[in-house]
Amino acid sequence: MVSIGYLIDKPDGPSPLLHFINTRIVPSAIDAAGAVESAVYEAGEKIRAQPAPYLLAAGILGLVLGAAAVSARR
Repeated sequence: MVSIGYLIDKPDGPSPLLHFINTRIVPSAIDAAGAVESAVYEAGEKIRAQPAPYLLAAGILGLVLGAAAVSARR
């Protein structure tokens, strides 16, 4: 239950920094996360349709990164 003191002495709104974050940064971050999710979903659909080229590319990339890691240790 809200007391009458709250209604009379209503607190100020959010700080300018918090208002900026809530109106500019958060919506942009949500949009970016949605774009990444969509890209991952579409990549999954493509891989499901033709998995062989992607598996081959992933294997080659793994070999290259593994060779780079081994050579970096020496």
